[in-house]
Amino acid sequence: MTHKLLTQNLITLNQIVESLNRAVDVRQALDFALVRLIDLMGLETGWIFLRDETAQNRWAGKGYVLAAYHNLPPAMGINRARAWKGGCDCQALCARGALTAAFNEVRCSRLQNAPGERHELAVHASAPLRAGDEILGILNVAAPDWESFSEEALILLANVGSQIGIALERARLFEMLKEQRIHEQAVLLDLSNQLLSRPKLEELMAYLVEEVPRLLGVDACAILLPDEDDPSQLVFSAASGWIDNPVTSQRCVPATERSGSGWVMLNQEPLLIEDFENGDPTPWNAPWFYNEGFRGQTVVPLIVESRSIGTLIINSRTPRRLSDDELNLLQLMANQAAIAIENARLHQEEIKRQRMEDELAVGQQIQLSLLPNGHPEADGWDFASIYQPSQLVGGDFYDFFQLAGDPNQLGLVIADVSGKGVPAALFMALSRSIIRTKSMSGRHPAGVLRRANTLIYKDTRSKLFLTAFYATLDLQSGWMAYSNAGHNYPMWLRAETGKVTELVARGTIMGAFEQIDLEESEIDIAPGDMIIFYTDGVTEAMNAKEELFGEERLQSVIEARPHAGAQEMLDAIVAAVNEYTDETPQADDFTIFIVKRLPE
Repeated sequence: MTHKLLTQNLITLNQIVESLNRAVDVRQALDFALVRLIDLMGLETGWIFLRDETAQNRWAGKGYVLAAYHNLPPAMGINRARAWKGGCDCQALCARGALTAAFNEVRCSRLQNAPGERHELAVHASAPLRAGDEILGILNVAAPDWESFSEEALILLANVGSQIGIALERARLFEMLKEQRIHEQAVLLDLSNQLLSRPKLEELMAYLVEEVPRLLGVDACAILLPDEDDPSQLVFSAASGWIDNPVTSQRCVPATERSGSGWVMLNQEPLLIEDFENGDPTPWNAPWFYNEGFRGQTVVPLIVESRSIGTLIINSRTPRRLSDDELNLLQLMANQAAIAIENARLHQEEIKRQRMEDELAVGQQIQLSLLPNGHPEADGWDFASIYQPSQLVGGDFYDFFQLAGDPNQLGLVIADVSGKGVPAALFMALSRSIIRTKSMSGRHPAGVLRRANTLIYKDTRSKLFLTAFYATLDLQSGWMAYSNAGHNYPMWLRAETGKVTELVARGTIMGAFEQIDLEESEIDIAPGDMIIFYTDGVTEAMNAKEELFGEERLQSVIEARPHAGAQEMLDAIVAAVNEYTDETPQADDFTIFIVKRLPE
């Protein structure tokens, strides 16, 4: 996803949130939210059910009303009884508490039972519209198959579903205002609005810990969240009213039933302590906590989709036990806070993920610029190559270059760094530069790899290593000398016999030891001969049964085409590997380059 597309998505999400936030009657805003969401997801059809106990006529499902819909196919026309009369699978899942995830993929029973044109729609992704633990409705977006729902689209669906749930809760709170609970519900409405206006996680939590003590008349407040590096600990993420700020002091408590917050997270129930001096039901204690002089404490869980994400704590320096109404208000505020915190966290993670992808894309371009941008042009020779990293950046590389300014002397190298991703790519760039530099010294292949290994071993502090095959080729005579540092043996297809011979040369991997043993060999490449250099991503490509493609299959593909050109042979190998692996994801970097001496 590009920065431009990410920005457009965030703008559209903000428009949806604003429309829901402004609407006095949320149902008036559902059509707008649904249309914009469907467009944002790249889909065409969707609908929203709201739970309504007064709806008993079974149209759109007993206890449900069809609150919004967009671009329904003819088979699901709003007056078509076969489509709408009675319940459906997503409502049944909701009824038995199985519609629990942020999004749920459901094969649509209404589409299945509706005769007529369906526009090929068959499935839908369903997001529960929640207010705390209660489901207020179901948001459905339809598609022909599961592949139509990208990961980014499902994240958007979950986010919009959460925002609609917040808006429905706000609407319900607004109705409660009319029932004379004016002060309490006005507090929650204002809190909800304030949370929505603070998308940054740190600002949101800082507002909460300042506002909650003011509303409840207590001395201190804090939010504890699981430690990202150590899940067995809960860390103070925001606090106010403390003598020694536990956030700046990096305080933490056990995420077990030994501590109050750990007990609340595990049991998802509030913990009320009127006076610590009359007993603390949890055994954990710390001097820094008792130095605060707290007497009363209440801890409530922060719950999102039945999952505890942290706790909200309030403390007083005099004995204090919240009334039932105060505890209810605190729990309602915690529900609002939990959703806002989780949305803010997901928003930050999405921005971080996108930034990382953008940086990796730049890294990919830099890495590709280190690989040859073409093939040598030499009379009587034919070249072809392919490089496919398993991730955006990889650890394979290959190179060919003139030696010592002599256009008839060509250096050839192929290598494979252990590991994947950014560390392997950085190690690859270092190794490539060193091997290329040492090849210009005039040393024979074994000498080049030994000297390069010494520098790589001294310069790198990582635990990575690489295999490499390096050769020098005389383009006039066809004489080639080579050495191998633990790499796959290249395959030599001889025109005279039509058979493959492996270019065997024993050697030790590079970067793991300061001194390595290497053999050096030489061959004469006759007219019509071909050399296939490759990395283990080719022979270790796996099918769905986790069986390797292997050297024997590669050899068979090569020997079946004794007169093929370099590009023709490359295409045949790639096609054979793709056919063997089918749609199994690529697990390793995949690199091949081919050198053929043309027949006279």
